Amino acid sequence: MDARTIRLRAGLSVLWRREGESQIGVDPRCAVVLENLTRGEQRVLDLLDGPDFAPTEADLTRLGHTVGVAPGRVRELLGLLDRSGVLDHGSRRTGSALGPEEAYWSRVLPGGDGAGLLAGRDHAVVRVCGLDHVGLRIATHLSEAGVGTLLLDDEHPVRRSDVGPYEPIDVGRPRAERARALLRASYPRLRTQAEPGRGPDLVVAVFAAVADPVRLVPVLREDLEHLPVVIGDVDIAVGPLVRPGRGPCTRCLDLHRTEADPAWPAVATQMRCAAPAAAARQLGQIGAVVAAHQALAAIDGREVAVEAATLEVGPLSPLPVLRQWTIHPECGCGGPDPVRAAGADAAASRSRTDPHGSASEQPASRPTAPV
Repeated sequence: MDARTIRLRAGLSVLWRREGESQIGVDPRCAVVLENLTRGEQRVLDLLDGPDFAPTEADLTRLGHTVGVAPGRVRELLGLLDRSGVLDHGSRRTGSALGPEEAYWSRVLPGGDGAGLLAGRDHAVVRVCGLDHVGLRIATHLSEAGVGTLLLDDEHPVRRSDVGPYEPIDVGRPRAERARALLRASYPRLRTQAEPGRGPDLVVAVFAAVADPVRLVPVLREDLEHLPVVIGDVDIAVGPLVRPGRGPCTRCLDLHRTEADPAWPAVATQMRCAAPAAAARQLGQIGAVVAAHQALAAIDGREVAVEAATLEVGPLSPLPVLRQWTIHPECGCGGPDPVRAAGADAAASRSRTDPHGSASEQPASRPTAPV
């Protein structure tokens, strides 16, 4: 008989619904309902509900023998739970021994490998360019989520409007220097230098008013994935996630805007040259959370909402607005020399006038498992 311990995914519990019916988990995306059970079968399932004890099949069979459940039926119930995806095959530790991050991802990932996801984050290198209070909030969220190495880039001085994630005493000192110190103090395991020869897996570039293609030239030259975050007058636009040669880039957006408004290059150039306006704190908080969420999805290899799209978020809208974008035929991003194309046309792009609505997900109900 199999001596391996049998565990539910972290955070899932065996819940009694009524006589003959038990439920494991609550959310339909990670739960299952078992019907037509005998009282003995419900007791066998109850043995799985212990944060500090993981029974073996032999333990369950012994209990089944005392409550009138045959060994074959015990194996049948375990097979049903396994097919329903509520058993944990990834961790050798009980649920109470897992940290909250690992427990969460072990519960929701299809393979249940929360430890593997966090190990991938710890190995990841992310560069954050632009460290006003929005950029530092993004860096803080990434650090808290377990990103192992952050390269921080912004030699501008801390402004009074940055105080919040920065301390008042930091005003006037270089942002990158103070950001490194603050993050290391809160997250001692964070690395702020990459290993020799190791480039970033993702660059998060924070801009005021409009994206600056000149700042992105080194990123394009190295074919690095990057996520623009643009702080606008009313909202913050996150995206698109630029995967070189595979989707629209910031220059594509500028070219689309120029088609819609021929004066856009002149307007954009003036906005880039003007002193950046400080983002409102609430706007910055909302934008930083969304940007970090999308950056983490890209690092983890999960679905990204800003693939060929932007998410526009702000205090005036209860939900983000998702806008789809396409590669512009006159942009060189899909061709052999995107750097030359970026330098040749620093501005321009066309705003879609019809937003595609907010991004939302409707969880599908988990079917009841017949037993």
